[in-house]
Amino acid sequence: MILSHDSAFAALANPVRRQMLDELLGGSKTVRELGSGHDLTPGAISQHLKVLEEAQLIKRVVKGREHHCELSPAGLDPALEWVERHRAFWRQKLRSFGAHIDKGSGGETNG
Repeated sequence: MILSHDSAFAALANPVRRQMLDELLGGSKTVRELGSGHDLTPGAISQHLKVLEEAQLIKRVVKGREHHCELSPAGLDPALEWVERHRAFWRQKLRSFGAHIDKGSGGETNG
């Protein structure tokens, strides 16, 4: 499956899913553990986890009868690459603007 930044951004757009990802920073959790902190139906929890899985932000490991979820950083890569391209663009624009301002003021800075 080819990942796109769209799936990561769509998954991250929801505060419940972002909170679930934050909870997984501490390590693997069962679906039940992830759902316990939210006032949602089991079906809603399942849907949120499905979106995170499809965006490859988490992976699910079945251990006996329990499903454990853990972070999967691969899903963030396309989004991070997109953000970095835009960050580099704006850094360059701001450097150019700063150089233009410095040139116009004779290179003097206030401070």
